[in-house]
Parts: sequence; C-alpha cells; structure tokens
Amino acid sequence: MEQNDAIQSKDDVYSKDFAPKKIDKQSSEYGRPKPGTLTDQRAKKAAAHVHREMLTLCEVVEDYGKREKEDGPIRITFGRLFTIYVNISDKVVGTLLRARKHKMVDFEGEMLFQKRDDHVIITLLLEGSALKEAIRAHAAANPKE
Repeated sequence: MEQNDAIQSKDDVYSKDFAPKKIDKQSSEYGRPKPGTLTDQRAKKAAAHVHREMLTLCEVVEDYGKREKEDGPIRITFGRLFTIYVNISDKVVGTLLRARKHKMVDFEGEMLFQKRDDHVIITLLLEGSALKEAIRAHAAANPKE
C-alpha cells in the first residue's frame, strides 16, 4: 500500500514528492494528456465536436454549392458560404481552415476575411458517398453526439 501511495504522490502535482516526468518532444506523449484522465476525455470530446463541424460544413457546401460541369467538383463562394453557415456556427473560418487541413475542402490563400474574400471559391473535395460514409463513421464512433 505504501508503494502505491508513493507512486500516486509522484504523479500528484500538489504533493511535495511530485517529480515532473521529462518527455522528449518527439514522443507521442508530448503535448497530450495522460490516457484515461478527465482532460483526455475532454480532448476526445472536443476533437469529435470539431470533426462533426467539419462534416456539417461539407454538407452545407454540398447542399448549396454548384457544379460548373456535370462531373466537376462542387463549388461555392466564401461570401455565400459565410452567409449560410454563420447561422449554424460562428466558427466559419476556423472550420474551413481545419477542413482544408483534413483535405475536405480547398481554397486559395492562407486566411479568409468576410467582405474582402467574398469572391474566393471554396471547392468541396469530400462529397457524395465519401461524405456520407464519413458522417456514418463519425456517428458510429460518437454515439452520444
């Protein structure tokens, strides 16, 4: 029992015996909460929420965007997307940047600003059956959402 208490006190930041663990920046543990902790659970819940927002954004682009050619990609201007999506979430630009990072959408430039970039074209990369499958997989992995 004493050995277990000693191990717990080394992990407790408020204990006088606390010794911070050195983690190499290349380690997969670096910048991540301890598995199983409340912080870890909150991080997973937040990641699932962000993923759902990206999928919702793709659904909006699919629903409101247009194809120039019958077999071409679905596109929408940033101004139109902003007007529609701002009623769903106020994080339009952040969600767009994240979706581009995950290769769900594409657009020119580093950052988009309302009014200035209203003409910029957003191209949907994840559409149709691939989008529907991503939504199904997300729902199966996150049944509480």
